[in-house]
Amino acid sequence: MKANNSLFNNFGFLLPKFLREDYSPYKCNVSANRENYNFRARRIHWQNMIKTWVNTGKNPFLKPVECNNCLFDTRIPNIYIGSDGLCNMCMTYKKNFKLETLQSELETFVNTPRERGVNIDAVVAFSGGKDSAAALYWAKKKLHLEVVAVLVQNGFIPEQVINNGRELCDKLGVELVVLNIELAPFVKDMMDKNFTNGYPCYKCGEMFHKEIQEYCGKQRINRVILGRNWWRWIEPEVRSVRWVKDEASELNLQFFSLPFALQLTEKDVYKMLDDIGWKTVKIHGNSTNCVIPGLIEYPIYQRLGYHPELNLLSREVISGFLDKEEAKSQLADIKDNTDILQKMVNKKLQETQSGLGKQG
Repeated sequence: MKANNSLFNNFGFLLPKFLREDYSPYKCNVSANRENYNFRARRIHWQNMIKTWVNTGKNPFLKPVECNNCLFDTRIPNIYIGSDGLCNMCMTYKKNFKLETLQSELETFVNTPRERGVNIDAVVAFSGGKDSAAALYWAKKKLHLEVVAVLVQNGFIPEQVINNGRELCDKLGVELVVLNIELAPFVKDMMDKNFTNGYPCYKCGEMFHKEIQEYCGKQRINRVILGRNWWRWIEPEVRSVRWVKDEASELNLQFFSLPFALQLTEKDVYKMLDDIGWKTVKIHGNSTNCVIPGLIEYPIYQRLGYHPELNLLSREVISGFLDKEEAKSQLADIKDNTDILQKMVNKKLQETQSGLGKQG
């Protein structure tokens, strides 16, 4: 049943379009974690499994077929495997990656002039975790940029993480600004629907970027550094920068994934942080700053059959940040923290209601 046999080559034009053409996971426009897994998403998932079967001769309806390079497999709705054993994400990355593109973006970012009257080069979107800590250090000490670290507290970042970040900022001579968002109501809504309508970390990321953008607009800072280890865009070419027009300030902002542009590995990051005396806060759930991933992994795993962070770690494997076996080991320890999650979310909601009552 392989796609490269003579029958397929001679009569392939008679096959459905999804079997004839290659496409990236993003072109499928369905969620990797099956939020809003409606009829359309299920149809695309089935098409990708059929395409895998045709390409590889392996039946994914009997047993998931895994990519030879990363952790992606046919349980993920927007993934299919090619005849060479690579998933469509790996194929797209390999096809569109050029190191010179990232180097050019880094040069453009560093040499972008400040807005008139502003004495800061860039905001470092500082989560308090290891990756943004490394990005902060590199921006300040290696690129010699004047930066401000902005941490967005979602209500689930422990004070120890913030204090840890403040110590690093003090050591580097960087101001730490803490902004606040209310994530708990969204987490509660997702919990009530067994996370079929959304994934908290995606919602947090959306709110996080909005807060950072608004801060930049008010302060007229036109560049943002992220501690992100994978691409901002993967097609038509792999890029480390996302340009955003802030309508309120009319600024053109660059959101720049610094560790990815530098092609740093996880070992590079830990060595850098060890050299400056950074102590990573250990939090269950593939996180070094927020407790949410470790609290929600069990119910989502029970629904999906795979770890909800598989998507993130696969992208880090594809980009070369860490190897496949290390990524697998990070997903192996799944704990049922449902009771803790419920109590914590209820407590956050009560605190919010109490605060609104006092204001009233």
